[in-house]
Amino acid sequence: MSGFESRYEEAQRRKREAREKRTLDNGEFNEFALAASEQKHLVRKRLEEGFEHRFEREVGGRVRRPFREMGLRSEDDAVLKYFVTLVPRGGKARASDDKANLAVQCKSKLLTLDYPYIELNREFLAALRVDCDGVFQTAEACLFLLTEAVRDGRIPCLPHIVVGDLLDNGQLSRPHLIWMLPQGAAVWRSEDNRCRQQPIRLFDAVTRGLAAALIDIGADPAAPTMTGRMKCPTSPFWLTLTPNAEVWPTLTEYADYVDTGISRAALARKASVIQSGLGLTASNQIFDVLRTEGRRLLAEWHFRADSRMKGSRAVLADHLHEALAAFAKDSGSSEEGVSYVMAKVADYLASHFDPAKLKGKTVNRGKLLDVVDGLQTVTERQAAGGRYSGKAKGVSTFEKLLAAYRRLQVSGTLITQTALAKASGISRRTVISRWAEIVTAEACNLERCENKCIDKKVSGTTAPAEYPVIAANPLNETRIQYQAANQIQRNLLEVGPVGDAHKWAMKANKANVSLIAGERIRRHAGAFGQKQTIKPVIDDLAAVYGVTLTEAEALQAANSATDVMRAIEQICEGRWLSDAELAAMRPMAA
Repeated sequence: MSGFESRYEEAQRRKREAREKRTLDNGEFNEFALAASEQKHLVRKRLEEGFEHRFEREVGGRVRRPFREMGLRSEDDAVLKYFVTLVPRGGKARASDDKANLAVQCKSKLLTLDYPYIELNREFLAALRVDCDGVFQTAEACLFLLTEAVRDGRIPCLPHIVVGDLLDNGQLSRPHLIWMLPQGAAVWRSEDNRCRQQPIRLFDAVTRGLAAALIDIGADPAAPTMTGRMKCPTSPFWLTLTPNAEVWPTLTEYADYVDTGISRAALARKASVIQSGLGLTASNQIFDVLRTEGRRLLAEWHFRADSRMKGSRAVLADHLHEALAAFAKDSGSSEEGVSYVMAKVADYLASHFDPAKLKGKTVNRGKLLDVVDGLQTVTERQAAGGRYSGKAKGVSTFEKLLAAYRRLQVSGTLITQTALAKASGISRRTVISRWAEIVTAEACNLERCENKCIDKKVSGTTAPAEYPVIAANPLNETRIQYQAANQIQRNLLEVGPVGDAHKWAMKANKANVSLIAGERIRRHAGAFGQKQTIKPVIDDLAAVYGVTLTEAEALQAANSATDVMRAIEQICEGRWLSDAELAAMRPMAA
């Protein structure tokens, strides 16, 4: 930066010389000259007496007490001097005390740089900003975590600027992490036909990649990347650190380190998983429910010309957050983790709301994030997605066939495979393949024999009406998930009284043991890999239950779990048998 600093000083010297040579106007002293004179006086006072905050007022979400800061922060800091050059000249620079409403405050660039929020040059993008929602115990703790990220190879270097709110207790709250491109390497963004779009898209992708690399420390994936708005590091209201003045990667070098292929939707989902603590499956399902409701609300507000749509994106996110909170409460969910997911959904939808896309079909990116988690290749992810889609279509087809079957029963029509195919609108070939399944399901329903399909003996007591199973998605058919879990457990477990307690045993057949094998493989595959997990699970189950599964059968069981099963597993691991239940039933399995 030494070369830049010398050129900066030369430019400042030439500016002073030109101002001194300018002839004075001896004409009438008009209002413009008066305003210029007053501003010149304010600039001189700022240089001589420093910045003075005289009255208590709210800035950045909290009330600031009066204080004074002498000097200019950029005076002896080459990194901040470079930052100052990225701010438009006086009269064009937009700043404010409120991050949502920026405007030109005065013609003096020096005075503008004291405002808490500022906007950089929007035509030449040279600063990559990542919003961090975390609160760190100290500024040193924040730098330590960033250094660990550099050491792990997740980011190429420390940010050039870290600017955040230093609280009275010494904590650093919600800092902005700013990486800057080398001088002369800014990305041109313009409506001009000569402007290339590839560098602009790469700039956006690199910023998303930096956020993805730091999502574990609170990086906000919904923050816009192209606006150039940020906490102003030269403002006396913030704590500003410049930990990196030596390493200045180009945009291409940043792209070599970070994941530029991750979408903003998937990034928002990952952030909700980490910050909510609900687990991947539960968080992803809740995200889908809230996203659907949020899109419905935005469409309703837009077409109704609701006043909530007239404010800024930040205000819209607040309104959406309130509406989703009411929706969650009405759905019977008040968990703290859900509120974290809610915040990510509201920020994401508000930041990327486009009225033109309301009527068309949209892609729900990241919907299968929990299904493809841990899969490395595109082929594996496509195969997992295909299996998921096949199961979803299979369930939908079964429901249509069953509904058509019942309609035919009510109407008194003779039920044949051809009649069922015609009534349901599904091919006769599919009806033939699922005929036995439909007939069996309807027979069980009519005879109300929940346990007829699996022989069960109950002695001395009956199974409890409700088992301690918590639905992973409290917003989506909670009661149905309870009932599904109870049905599964009633079909698998039998109860025997032992004093005041119970022992749980299970029918040792291939169908039941396959369910246990599938859950165990899913539970341990993330840590050890699916292939390494299958054989130990098969061997253990064969020793305990005397039922030997093939690897293909175990793998099929692991991949065939329904969404309800996976959701329950995230909250209630080992729902088939806990360690205590397993130890109690081993002597009985023989």
